[in-house]
Order: sequence, then C-alpha cells, then structure tokens
Amino acid sequence: MTSKRNASYQNLDEELHAIESFWRWSVPEAFRRLFLNEAQRHFAPCEFFSADEIVRGAGRMFGQLPQFLPFGRVAGEDSLYGFYVSPLAGGSVPDGRAPVLYWDEAEAFLRPVASDFEAFLRRCIVAGRYETEDEWPGAAIPDRTQLELFRTQLSVPPALFECRLPRNDTDLYQRLASLDAQDSLSLCHLGCAARANGDDERALDFFHRASEASPWFGDTSYLLADIHRRRENYARAIEGYWAVVNRPVALCTRTWEWDLGEDHPDADVYEVAADAITQFADAASDAVRESPLWRIVTREDAYDPNAREQLAKRFAVQGRLPDAERELLTALSLTAGERSRQPERIYARLVEVYARMRRERDAALAQFDAGLPRQTV
Repeated sequence: MTSKRNASYQNLDEELHAIESFWRWSVPEAFRRLFLNEAQRHFAPCEFFSADEIVRGAGRMFGQLPQFLPFGRVAGEDSLYGFYVSPLAGGSVPDGRAPVLYWDEAEAFLRPVASDFEAFLRRCIVAGRYETEDEWPGAAIPDRTQLELFRTQLSVPPALFECRLPRNDTDLYQRLASLDAQDSLSLCHLGCAARANGDDERALDFFHRASEASPWFGDTSYLLADIHRRRENYARAIEGYWAVVNRPVALCTRTWEWDLGEDHPDADVYEVAADAITQFADAASDAVRESPLWRIVTREDAYDPNAREQLAKRFAVQGRLPDAERELLTALSLTAGERSRQPERIYARLVEVYARMRRERDAALAQFDAGLPRQTV
C-alpha cells in the first residue's frame, strides 16, 4: 500500500469515526467496509451521504424518531434510508446489527426494508435491477475485480448482478425473502398475495413470521388482526389492533401499502386499528380495558397530541418510562408541523425520559433534532 493510499485510508477512518461519534453507535461491519473501501457510494436506489453530511445531520429532521439514523437518500426523491437503532429493534446488541428502514417523505412514516445492512445491499441490487429492467443499477455491471470486492468485503454474491430478473412483484418479494429471511416487508406482501388467493392459513404464516422479524412495526399486527376480524374471531383481532396502537404512530404505514381488497379504503393503519378497537370493544380483555390508553382510543381521540402528552406525563410519574416514550414519540409526530411551543415541550420531556432510562444516545439525538428548523404547515 502506497503512502498516498495510507493517508487516504487514515482520512476515511477518521471520517468513519466521526460518524460513529455523532451517532454514538458502532456501525455494522459491512457499512464500515463499504465506506473505507469506497467500493460503491451509489447502490440504486440509495445514494449514500458523505461523512461530512451525516455528522452535520443530513436527513435528520424536527419531529422524526431519534432512533432513525439516516445514511442515504432515495435517488431522485426526498425519502431516506437509515438504521433503526432502538432497544425494540435489537439496537443494543454488541455486533451493531440493526434493521434498515425507509422514511417515506410524502406520507411521513417508517417501514422496514431489510433486517441488516448486508441484506439491504442485496436488496438494492435485486430490486434495483428489477426496477431498471435488467441493468446493474446506476452503471454497467461491475468488473470482476469489483465483483470480488463485493463478495469478500460486503457479502454480496456476484450472481445477483447477472441472475434472471423477477417476473413480477410477487416473484420479487419471494426472491428478497429468500435473501433475507427476516425481510418483514416482503413477508407481509407475500402474505397479502396468499390472502388474495384465498389461502388464509398461508397468509397467517407469512404475517406471523413478519411480526417476529419486526415486532415494533405496527402493520404486521394489523395484518394479523384483519384476518382474525374476517374470521369473526374478534378477541384475537382486537389483540392485534391493540398491538398497533401500542406502537409509535410513525411506525405504521397506510392501507394502500397492502392489497386487501375494496373494503379497505386508503387510510392510516393506526387510524383503522383505533376505529376497530372501538367497534369490537366488547371482545377486549380486562387487562386491555384497564390500560390508560384505552380511554383515549375508545372515548376520546387517538390523534389528540394533548391527550397523548398528558398520558406520557402520567406514565413518567408512575415510572413506566417505555410507555411514556411511546406516547411522547406519537405526540411529537402529531405536532411536528405546528407553530406552537408544544413540540419543544415534548422534546424536553423526551430528553428527560431518555436521561432517566440512561439512553444517552437517544437523549443526544433528540436534543440535536429539537434544534433543527421545523417545517410548519
């Protein structure tokens, strides 16, 4: 290695250290290797941020979940890709593994796209080739030297660049699920396809696998609940709907993401789940009915940020800090575009909750986001 290359590597290593210092998190090994080798800074559709952009807060925004660490932008869009580093997602495990999420800028929700960074790179290649109809996304097929680098350094099989394209969306999801057994988004789509074909048992299997892979993602519980609703097993259905409203609202999507038939108009998954809880309230267990959240969902307004903030305050006093965090994150999502002082107050409460939980990373990132300009409506 030449002295010039040594100097370059040292600079890249320092930049990577700056990213980890800002995030307060050790990045996955594949991310480190991609960054240090500069093997491919554009995996269509992801355009990676530079180190300087990340440490300046590129992709971070007022009102976003502090646990979302953006590392790139969707090519040609304002939407983002990033890590979800949360205790709910296994973000505290020693090896730095964390799922990769997609932030939908237009709809303002997060959804999982890969169970870890290596799986994300594989997804980019397969989905990118499918979307561009055959070409290696972003350029011609890499030369053999670069393919070997992908194989050895990034655990990307070179065959992914040359194997046949998926024939349709279902074939694509099957391919992606075969490459990432915990790809909850693809598993959900496969479950919806099975359901459309009248095979509810197979659909339930897919949805259960998706729920186990991403238990923090509200849509998996919603899809399970909806099958039980159709079977008129309302006790099981309400368990699923209740699981949805026990997630931050930003971790639920819209019903248009799933092909569930004409009786599912476009709406927030969170809103549909809250309405279903009210509709099938008689089937709820005593434990669910005794929750302080029950009254807000069934008698008040699940989208009332004031009610959610007050409930968070109540939980904090009781020492139920994870519940307080959930309510504050939901309240923050519901008020991020307002001109009032409420979002600033919610951020202050959130930082306090994280300090009590000794989650210094979340507290620091929440504090950083609180200082960003807000996009008021």
